[in-house]
Amino acid sequence: MKRPLTPQEKKALSLEHDRRNVVAESQWGGRDAIAKRKQWVNQAHRKAVHQELSALSGSVPADPEAVESAVATAKRHNWRKQPDVPLKDALLLRRSRKPESSGNER
Repeated sequence: MKRPLTPQEKKALSLEHDRRNVVAESQWGGRDAIAKRKQWVNQAHRKAVHQELSALSGSVPADPEAVESAVATAKRHNWRKQPDVPLKDALLLRRSRKPESSGNER
């Protein structure tokens, strides 16, 4: 049977496994920004495919191979969400950004 963890071990595991968003936006704004960015990438790709196909429609009747190659040449923007960092690293980063206190300042 596995032995129970001490509070210190639990805390160390928590600092390793919990993740935090350290990108410039707030955690709530990040949810919206991620969805909008994914939406933008997909819309841009659909527009590029549509433009390639509309350029083909004016010429010779639609050849399946020509259509397939035109769709394949449409460039897709590459975007991925930055992964969140472990809580331990986020706390170290926060401490390094915090100005040092020099005692009794008022």
